[in-house]
Amino acid sequence: MSSKNAKPWSINARLTLLYIVSASVILLSIGWYLHQTLAETLAQDNRQFLLKEIQLLRTVLLEQPPNLERLADEQSEGIDLPVNRYYSRILDQSGRSLIETPGMEALPTAMQFPELTDDTTVRKIADGRTLMLMTASSKTTPQQTIQIALDVSSEAELLGKYRHNLIAALFFGLLFSTLAAVFVARRGLSPVAEMTRHIEGITAAQLDERLDPATAPKELSNLASAFNAMVLRLAKSFAQLNQFSADLAHELRTPINNLMGATEVALSRPRNADEYREILESNLEEYRRLSRTVEILLFLARAENTGIPLRTVRLNGREELEAVCSYHEAMAEEKGIRLICDGQGFLYADAQLFKRVLSNLLLNALQHTPNGGEIRLSLASADDGSASVSVQDTGCGIAAECLPKLFDRFYRVDPARSAEGTGLGLAIVKSIMELHGGSVVIHSEPNQGIVVTLYFSSDKT
Repeated sequence: MSSKNAKPWSINARLTLLYIVSASVILLSIGWYLHQTLAETLAQDNRQFLLKEIQLLRTVLLEQPPNLERLADEQSEGIDLPVNRYYSRILDQSGRSLIETPGMEALPTAMQFPELTDDTTVRKIADGRTLMLMTASSKTTPQQTIQIALDVSSEAELLGKYRHNLIAALFFGLLFSTLAAVFVARRGLSPVAEMTRHIEGITAAQLDERLDPATAPKELSNLASAFNAMVLRLAKSFAQLNQFSADLAHELRTPINNLMGATEVALSRPRNADEYREILESNLEEYRRLSRTVEILLFLARAENTGIPLRTVRLNGREELEAVCSYHEAMAEEKGIRLICDGQGFLYADAQLFKRVLSNLLLNALQHTPNGGEIRLSLASADDGSASVSVQDTGCGIAAECLPKLFDRFYRVDPARSAEGTGLGLAIVKSIMELHGGSVVIHSEPNQGIVVTLYFSSDKT
């Protein structure tokens, strides 16, 4: 089974494992340190004792080299350890033993002692005892060799018991640490479990439920705030979706009912070709209306969910404004409305989408501007590449309470005039501006017209 498909460990298990590993490392480190400290202390004391005895024997050999009996007395006087713990031997240049303490013959031979160094060697002999051995040279001429052995079996036994106690302490310490780790991990993660239970109770019908960041631990308060913000966005999206579904059903119902009514009337009695043609032409208008609505909805869905690839180029703003005005000039002349273009400069945008934005705004302005009015398209650009385009009309204006709803889909200030459009024009404008990383702002006062301003950023990508 691939490791990618393996189920990841829970946070509880991870915290428990990390706690156990940390406790193990700490206990092992402390145990090793205490053991090494005790062993080094005992070894250092024994080494100092051997050095002291060697120095004593060197002094005796310098003062009375030929008197072996006196040397034996000094050896015996220098012993301050229990009986059979300390042994020494004096060798001549040929390696022959001149004098040695009782019991030395049962210890390692002269060849088994370390070489002439001030260091020591610990060795276990056949009878089970542990000895610390040291070899040194005398200061006499001819030079003699001093071999000393110290029975450290009691220290070795002490260290052995100490190790067993440390292992037992480590075992019980790890056992206790495991139990403590499980308790601490569950206790520490209890706020997460509580949040999980609370979140599980939230459904689409209960999006007003919120977590309380004040009661959550500091590490989870940001998560609770982020979750509340997400639920708020979801609630808003659900409300918009419900409203959109209702508006869409209402918007599609009218043309469908018109088509059904016209078809039922056409089928109610026989008709001639001209009458059928008239009915089909009427139906075609409704089909076109439905087609425009579906096309716009698909555009908005792509813009919001998957995004539409932009072909951003450097546009001559004045030329684009004049091109759009020229396209709608016939409609403006029909109503006696004057179209004016102001300003010079460049901006960065997708040419087709920019034309679509201007066309939507200009169509709205033409619909709400009375005969003989004026519509002004203005352009202002900055040195950093940013630009703003405004469309101002001399229409009746819009009340302030209606301004926040203008970008909602299917929203119309005057529902009675629903036949004049789909109510999706400004929603398209907003989506296109968001695709460009820009924004759109509407300012209006009753009887003073509307000013719609588009802000394009300086980003050239």
